[in-house]
Amino acid sequence: MRLPLVWLQHLLIVVPAIATLYEADIPSVGKYVACILLALLCSRLLPLARKYAMLLIPLGMIAFSWLFHEYGGLLYFLQYSLLVSAVLLLNKPAELGLAIVLSGAALNSGASGLPSDTIWTMNVAWLTVALFVAGVFVQQRQTDRLEKEMESLAGSQDQLEQERTRAMEYARKVEDYAQVQERSRIATELHDDLGHRLIRVKMMTEAALQLMERNPGQATGLIEQVRGQLEESMNNMRYTVRKLQPVDSAGARRYALHRLIEDAARDLRIEVDFAVTGNPYPLYPSLEFVLYRNAQEAITNAVRHGGATAVEVELRFAEDQIAMNISNNGTEPDRIAPGLGLKGMQDRLAVVGGRLRVETNPRFVLSTIVPYSRSRPAPEKELSP
Repeated sequence: MRLPLVWLQHLLIVVPAIATLYEADIPSVGKYVACILLALLCSRLLPLARKYAMLLIPLGMIAFSWLFHEYGGLLYFLQYSLLVSAVLLLNKPAELGLAIVLSGAALNSGASGLPSDTIWTMNVAWLTVALFVAGVFVQQRQTDRLEKEMESLAGSQDQLEQERTRAMEYARKVEDYAQVQERSRIATELHDDLGHRLIRVKMMTEAALQLMERNPGQATGLIEQVRGQLEESMNNMRYTVRKLQPVDSAGARRYALHRLIEDAARDLRIEVDFAVTGNPYPLYPSLEFVLYRNAQEAITNAVRHGGATAVEVELRFAEDQIAMNISNNGTEPDRIAPGLGLKGMQDRLAVVGGRLRVETNPRFVLSTIVPYSRSRPAPEKELSP
């Protein structure tokens, strides 16, 4: 829009000046042409002194009013050229309004002694140009505002892209941390469970060999116990290996609670009841990981240490927090000891600003509580393996 206005600004000087040469009786054409060329030069140089536009435009109106008074003809169109200059150079509506009023005053000050029809034509043309430049000014301001909003949106998009990249990097760290935790857990299970079972099987096998000739019945009983121990160890090994297998579908979440519930019910041969209350919403991978690991630890401990055959898992979405309550029908521990895996649960919760709550009356309930909301998630600390 700017280039057509610049052309219009110059045409409103050149065309009336040429028409005046044929219409009016000009005593000194050379002086007249010099004045017109000077007007064009000033029109070209005016944008270079943009900050002084409110001073230079009224001075130009006075000069053009003198030219019209001196030579007559159609030189009153030069005032309209300055109105176009005003819309190109001025930024405030009040400044443009003042320029329009001054233009009308300058136009009529040089029209004294002219026929009323000419004055009427001059003012109608002035009003038309004034309305035109006012409309262009409003449209230009709207365009500038839209461009600023687009720039702001582009900046917001860049910021969102940076946040997305940061979130992906954080998810990668969580994944690495999860892998380290998984390896540590498997190593502990192999050492504490499978290793001890194998030592026990070795000792029972040696005892059975010694009793084979003296007491075949007792030796047979020991061999049956060895078979039971080996079968249980194989089941535990299958369960551990299954945890190392990749997720079947690419879109499935690795640390989804419903998958843990299904695996635990199938592999541990227990009844697991899973319930979700409140209004569920998507969670960060770090929170899914914490809930998954704490639920896994609680279910494993309930079966291993409490002999539980039924476990209830409740995931409750509140307005400002998420609570996962896990209870079982197993034997309650005599005392709450860190050796039951509570230390690992507390360490995981410390990363996301959560806390662990233990209740023993009337049932043993282990609660994982994480402050979280859709608009403002819990502050998370840097994860380190």
